[in-house]
Amino acid sequence: MKTRQRGASLIEVLVVMVLLTVGILSLVRLFPGGFYVNKTTEAATLAARLAKQELNRYATSSATLMDGVIPAVIVQDANSPVGYYIRADLGVTPDDLSAVPQGTVPGIDSYYLSDINKYRWIKGETVRIPPPSPLGPGVRGSVYMLSAGPAFDYPGIDVSGAVVESIAVYGSPLIRRIQQVEDESTPILGGPSQYAIDYDDGAIAFYPATFQRTFQISYSYNDSAGQLQSVLSQPIVVPAAGYAVWQPIYVAGGRDVVPGTDVVSRRFSRLSFPPSFSNDPYEYAVVPRTSSIADFATMGVMIFNPLGRDYVETGAYGSIPFSAKIDYNVLDWRIIRDDRPMPALPPYSIRLSLKNVMAAGDMQDDNRVYRGLWRADNAPSADLLVYNLANGAEVPRDQYTVDYHEGVVYFTNAYGDANASGNYRILYKARGGWGVQVQKAASSYRRASGYGANLGYAEFYLGGGSAGGVATKMYFPPMDAGRTITIRDVWYLSRNTITGTETVRHATNETYKINSSVTAFEPVGPSRLTWIDLRDNHDSVTDRAMGWALSEPVQPAQGVQGISFKARTVWSDGGQVTATANGNVPRIRWRKIDLDTFLTRSPY
Repeated sequence: MKTRQRGASLIEVLVVMVLLTVGILSLVRLFPGGFYVNKTTEAATLAARLAKQELNRYATSSATLMDGVIPAVIVQDANSPVGYYIRADLGVTPDDLSAVPQGTVPGIDSYYLSDINKYRWIKGETVRIPPPSPLGPGVRGSVYMLSAGPAFDYPGIDVSGAVVESIAVYGSPLIRRIQQVEDESTPILGGPSQYAIDYDDGAIAFYPATFQRTFQISYSYNDSAGQLQSVLSQPIVVPAAGYAVWQPIYVAGGRDVVPGTDVVSRRFSRLSFPPSFSNDPYEYAVVPRTSSIADFATMGVMIFNPLGRDYVETGAYGSIPFSAKIDYNVLDWRIIRDDRPMPALPPYSIRLSLKNVMAAGDMQDDNRVYRGLWRADNAPSADLLVYNLANGAEVPRDQYTVDYHEGVVYFTNAYGDANASGNYRILYKARGGWGVQVQKAASSYRRASGYGANLGYAEFYLGGGSAGGVATKMYFPPMDAGRTITIRDVWYLSRNTITGTETVRHATNETYKINSSVTAFEPVGPSRLTWIDLRDNHDSVTDRAMGWALSEPVQPAQGVQGISFKARTVWSDGGQVTATANGNVPRIRWRKIDLDTFLTRSPY
C-alpha cells in the first residue's frame, strides 16, 4: 500500500514568502535608527574623553594656567598698518557657535573667526622661565611651547598703529602712581617697578634707563557711541633717557583711558633667531617657522634668556620669581593637540585620540578639498605635524609614517632609539569637524571704574548703583555667562523677615555661578548684562539679602576671582552646503560636550 504525501502548494509558499518579507522589512527599518543611536552615543563618549583629556592636560600644568580666555573680533582701522586690529568682543556669549560670513574682514578667512574660534584670545599664559638647555651649536636657552598653539602670526596688527608681533610677552604688573603733567616737569617715580599716569592728558611715564624698553598697557575707553571697549595689549616704546619723560598713551588721539582700568607691565624684547642674549632677562626669541607652517601661523616655540631662571621681579604683587606672561590668539581649535610620550622600547608607535585623521586631498564637510592644517590655497599641505616638547623642534617627516584611518603614528627605529621616553606633541585634524576648546573665567575681577554699568574685560557692576539694576545683583558682560566666581569679602544689607529689622552683614569666601541664560540677561545702563544674585546664598527668613552695602564705609565686594575652567568638544552632525558667488556656505549642525571644573593657577 502506498503512503500519500502532501507537499506545500505554490500559493502557500508565496504566502509564507510575503509574510517573511514583510517581517524582515519591518525589522530592517529599525536598523538605521539603531545605527544612528550607536553612532551618536559613540561620538558623545569620544567627545567626553577628549574634553577630559584636555582638562587633565591643564590641571597637570596648572602653574602655567592663563589668566583668562577672551572672545576676540577683528576690527578694521585705518590707523593700523594692515588695516585692522584685534580686540576683545565682550558681547559674545560662551555658547555662540554661529558662523561669520565670508568677506566680513577683507583678507581674513572667516573660518578662523567662527563658532569655537570666537573664544580664542589667551590672556596671560604664565610660565616660570624653564631651566636652560643646549639648543644647538652656540645656542643655549630656556624652551617653552605655547599650550594652545598654533597661534595667529600677524606682525603689524595693533590698536595703536604700531608695528608689533602677534605674541605679546610681558612681566608682572607695575605699581601705578597717579600724577598730573603740569604738576611736575619730571614725573616722581621711586624705581623701575612704578609708572606714572595722567588720565586727563592721556600721558604716561616710566622710570628712566640707558636703553630702549617697551611696555604694555591694557585699559578701557569709551568709543564714539559711548560704549566701553577693552584694549588688552597696546605697546608703548620708551626711548633711552637719563630722566623720566611724559608721552601720550594713544598717539592717534581721541581715546581717553578710563581711570583705574589701566594695567601696565614691561614687555620682553624679541630677538632674532638664533638669539644672542644680553644681561637683560626680559628677552626671548621665537623659533622660526619651517616649510611645513603657513605664513599666517606660528607654533609658538619660545626661547627665553636663561638669566631669567634665577631672576626676581618686583612689581605690584611684591618680589616674586621671574615669570613671563604671554598673550596670543589661538589659530584654530579644530587642530587637535595630543601630548604623548615616545615608548621606551620598540615598536615606536603612538596612538592618537581620534581615528579617521584628515589627509591632504580628502573632501571636507563644506565640499572643499582638504589641503592640510592650513586652509589657504597657497599654504603648505602638511596634514600632521610632530614636535619634540623638550626642544621645540619639528620631527622630520621622513622619521615617521601615519595610518590615517586608525590614527596611529609609527616612528622609525633609529629615531625612536634616540628619543625613547621623550615627550611629543602631535597636531592633526579629524573627519567630522572635531575641535577641542578651553574657556576660563578671568583670574580676578574689579569693580567698574566710576561704578557704572559700562563694563570692560574682567569688570563687574553692583546693582542699585548709578545705572540702576536689581539691588542684590552683581552684573557682568555677556562673555562671562556661566562662569563661576568666588568673592572673598561681601558686605550687604540683610533683613530679618520675622522681626523686620535690617542690619549690615559681612560674609566671606562665597561662591556664585553667573547666569547662563541669554533670555535672563537684563538691560542695565547701555548694555544687556548677565549677573549673580546675593539671594542665591542669603534668602532665609532671618537673613534675606536686600542689596549691597553701597552707602556704608566699606567695599561691598572685594577679592572677586574666577575659578571655573571649561573644556568643550565640538563635532559636526551633518548639514548642508550652499554655493554662492563668495564660495560655499556650509550650514553645519554642531554637537558639543562641556566638562567644567574649578581650576586656578598653582605656584611653582
